[in-house]
Amino acid sequence: MKNDNLIKVRTKAANGIIKPLNGGNLAPPLAGEKAGRYIRDTFPKMNIPLTRLHDAPLENAGMRLVDVHLIFANEHADADDPRNYYFTQTDDYIRNCIECGTQVYYRLGPSIEHSINKYFIGKPADVNKWIDVCDHIIRHYTEGWANGFRFNIEYWEIWNEPNCTDPQGVPRMWLGSLDEFNEFYVTVATELKKRFPHLKIGGPAHTRFKPLSVDFIKYCAKHHAPLDFYSYHTYGNAFEQFVSSPAECRKVLDEAGYTETEIHLNEWHYLPGEFRRIWAKKSDPEYKDFVYSKMKSAEAAAFTTAMMTLWQDTPLDKAFLYTVSTTAWGVYKTTTNFPTKLFYGMVAFGDLIRYPERLKTEANGKDIFALAGKDEDGRRALLISCFKTGPRTLTVESDVEWKKPEVLLVDDQHELTPVKFQTSGKTLTVSCEQDSSVVLIHF
Repeated sequence: MKNDNLIKVRTKAANGIIKPLNGGNLAPPLAGEKAGRYIRDTFPKMNIPLTRLHDAPLENAGMRLVDVHLIFANEHADADDPRNYYFTQTDDYIRNCIECGTQVYYRLGPSIEHSINKYFIGKPADVNKWIDVCDHIIRHYTEGWANGFRFNIEYWEIWNEPNCTDPQGVPRMWLGSLDEFNEFYVTVATELKKRFPHLKIGGPAHTRFKPLSVDFIKYCAKHHAPLDFYSYHTYGNAFEQFVSSPAECRKVLDEAGYTETEIHLNEWHYLPGEFRRIWAKKSDPEYKDFVYSKMKSAEAAAFTTAMMTLWQDTPLDKAFLYTVSTTAWGVYKTTTNFPTKLFYGMVAFGDLIRYPERLKTEANGKDIFALAGKDEDGRRALLISCFKTGPRTLTVESDVEWKKPEVLLVDDQHELTPVKFQTSGKTLTVSCEQDSSVVLIHF
């Protein structure tokens, strides 16, 4: 009889390299020194490889961060004069990222506008000048222009969610048609790639991969535009909707001739609710609080580590949780900035990628997922995600005997803390007593 609680790991069966799909959006905020200092203490534990800079001004009230119009505020000013740029706070923010152990993925454009009127999400009045401004921002952070830096910032994304609207259909990120946006992207990407052939230029962070994404890719191909990476977003609570899109995207890109284009899901999050109910004008506060709490729970942690496990066998190249900071969509409690269960799930996966040589694993049970790796010194780690499986005792079979393993657990009662287990030869058993759990085993 099949044992639904059985996980097998083969320590001598290499299975490629574990993809570090634990990127994130945003970093420890600068606004609120007390909050910033505390998060800088814990943030590095997640071992985030790459942080996307989008919506930074929303988390850092009153600061002129990242967005093109905040760095170069007067569109009538001379774009070649360094005095017309305000880099100081963005300098600190990027240094903050790097000091916390994460590299930067820079989004060129504005942050989302939830305001009644829209101020900065329209097409730039002078696109060529906007390109020159972006040129100087890139040079400031990669070539030292204007007393700048030589950071290794490889990815430069053009805009964000040009198809995003609120529940009433009001644009939040682009005032204009998608055809106009596609033309804008082609113009900007083509020129920036000419100036920076060694950097990766891409976008445009569609809200989902759907027919408009296909139209965008075909438009880029028709005009021979650079597309070093294609980015899109997904929020939801079903594994399939996250798993299927990378293959669909790969097929469209390949057919368009973009066989080397990377696929980036650069905003995603477990969402056990409905966007429209959360964002409705007359929203239900209790419903919103319930959804937000679930998004930071052990349930969310298990879904998140399960997804990063499932994506290992898809064409997805990079993924970025929205967010890994202090926002309502983040991994910290918004009121106290204490780490949540989701934070500890991210820490568990961040630990696993320190064991990059992927080992063969099998998980029998429904909604139980396993991923294992080995480092160059032969040390191994196994990550098990149990999503809404209910209490159960897991049996882990290895092809070598267990010698002084360490078993850590994330659930409603544990925060990646050691738990008791039993071993007998090549078999290890551990009890998971909550509805959802994440198990990390070092051996």
